[in-house]
Amino acid sequence: MLAALQPITAFSDFPLLFGLALLTLLHEDVAIAAGASLISVGTLNIGLAALALLGGIVAGDLFIYFLGILSLRVTWLRRRTEGPLLERCRTALQKNLLPALVTCRLVPGVLFPTYFACGAMKVPFLRFIIITIVTAVLHVGLLLTLLTSSLEAAAVEMQVIGLVTVLVIVGLRTRTARSVLAPLASRLSRAVEPHLPAALKGMPTPHAIALPGMPVVPAGARTIGLAERIPPLLFYIPLVIQWFALGIRHRSLSLPTAANPSIEAGGLLGESKIQCIDLIGPQARRWVAKSVALVNRPELTAPDLERVAESADLAFPLVAKPDIGWRGIGVRLVRDSADLAAYLAGFPADCRVILQDYVPYAGEAGIFYVRLPGERSGRIFSMTFRYFPHVVGDGRSNLRALIARDPRAAWKADLHHEALAGRLDEVPAEGEVVRLSLVGSSRVGGLYKDARAHVTATLVARFDEIADSMPNFHFGRFDVRFASVERLELGEDIQIIEVNGAGAEAIHMWDPDFRLTDAYAALFHQQALMFEVAAANRARGFAPLTALELVRFQRRQQALLPLYPASN
Repeated sequence: MLAALQPITAFSDFPLLFGLALLTLLHEDVAIAAGASLISVGTLNIGLAALALLGGIVAGDLFIYFLGILSLRVTWLRRRTEGPLLERCRTALQKNLLPALVTCRLVPGVLFPTYFACGAMKVPFLRFIIITIVTAVLHVGLLLTLLTSSLEAAAVEMQVIGLVTVLVIVGLRTRTARSVLAPLASRLSRAVEPHLPAALKGMPTPHAIALPGMPVVPAGARTIGLAERIPPLLFYIPLVIQWFALGIRHRSLSLPTAANPSIEAGGLLGESKIQCIDLIGPQARRWVAKSVALVNRPELTAPDLERVAESADLAFPLVAKPDIGWRGIGVRLVRDSADLAAYLAGFPADCRVILQDYVPYAGEAGIFYVRLPGERSGRIFSMTFRYFPHVVGDGRSNLRALIARDPRAAWKADLHHEALAGRLDEVPAEGEVVRLSLVGSSRVGGLYKDARAHVTATLVARFDEIADSMPNFHFGRFDVRFASVERLELGEDIQIIEVNGAGAEAIHMWDPDFRLTDAYAALFHQQALMFEVAAANRARGFAPLTALELVRFQRRQQALLPLYPASN
């Protein structure tokens, strides 16, 4: 989760954003209007302003809810929340929680007593926070959009939208409305779906996606899921809230840095990738792509680089990548020492670069492994197939046209046009697979598919063996290349190209077929596991980093990312 928020740097605007968040505690709509004004004059970015407003609103809502819970410790008030009448009120509130919370979000003066009652009447926290977040997102989004476009029309439009929303929600809560509308909605969906634009149908692939050794993704399969369409600033808000809740529960917001005591910051962010790879002991090195690190010095020549590669038993072509990286930024295939020298010329001086064997397998998977301290064996919590971004030639169209016709490639067209600037007029032969990026990250348009059905006991045993050779490794993702799915299931013909610690994601949730609720469920489970593992390590004597130390790791990584050369 933290890794996905790495590009967001707002330290210089922090006092202003913090003030905006605090203003929501006094009056939400005034704070949103102030945010809209700052956006309109260019003082703040709309995404950062929205995040600050949402954070302040949700924090205020939680404060009121917990005030209601704490009020139960007051004897005279607790006595007044007991009895048949209050029990009927509690039941009615829980049954109509959605329209109640939507109404109090839109109608002035009723939010505080309603949210206080939710806490005092012990409305389930999960339902409360989910509805609160959704209504806050809609409220902030609508008002910011309206206020930044037409201030005069905003009040009227908001009243109309609010009234219609409340009436619709209340109407849909009635049994008669549901019984009438359900079959109508189903029939309408079947009639309208064939005529919907491709974007609303998940951008289905017009042809089967077939890469050597990988399962075929059939024609018509969705290629872009709802989770990917949500801006990261909004998508990760529920996870930030859960992080704070887990941090409060475990008495440390930086506790995950103890998840893997042998990795810097537990692998949460800013860690050395070569140190993670070097954790794998000699008994398991046959499963790891050969790698060596060098410090980029201006005096390095092509012959020097050849000697470095030969000393590590590496042969060109090689993969060059930053030692402190994120989502494939700066990763490049270098054909020879001259190519490597050109890469290093654009790389920050005195920073480490990893040279790694190029593993030619098309198959790539992210295997998320978890083992609680003290357990004899672990488990593969998540496994995901990565389909690298590519197009297939038809013998007539150039690369520019092929990219435009492929839903997934077109989604990241600007990146591909930049990377392939000299080849866009090239016409690939019929059936020729043209790889658009060396890395399969979703940042460059890689397609992720859930592969948990291919996890076998043999594969788990293989990664138990690998993890056994790694001191104090408990939680993280192995990125591997493999020859075929059949060999992967046997734990054979695999090569680990990267080891990620606590900052890694269980990326199967980015499968376009995943519902948004399932994606969040997977990430919530992952974060809860991470805190559990880290808490067990803390009990064994491994202290987590302080918040200040963690910020230093984040700032070091964030300072380096813009300096890396482009990937290929």
